[in-house]
Amino acid sequence: AYGRKSERKRKLKQYGLTEESYNALLESQRYLCAICEEPNTSVRDWHIDHCHTNGHVRGILCHRCNVMLGHARDSTSVL
Repeated sequence: AYGRKSERKRKLKQYGLTEESYNALLESQRYLCAICEEPNTSVRDWHIDHCHTNGHVRGILCHRCNVMLGHARDSTSVL
């Protein structure tokens, strides 16, 4: 559990988020994925979606939508 907690803290810091701002963002999304608008039913944690160019956080995604964006290489033409 220790490693998982410190990994989460590192990820939040990487994207300029605090635990409070992360929770506020997730609450603003009604605890639903920013893309499919479904609750996270995976055993995996939510994923922080961000622009790979400027690092701007776009929202919080379920594992499935995060993988979909990765496979599409964030390309709007592919999507």
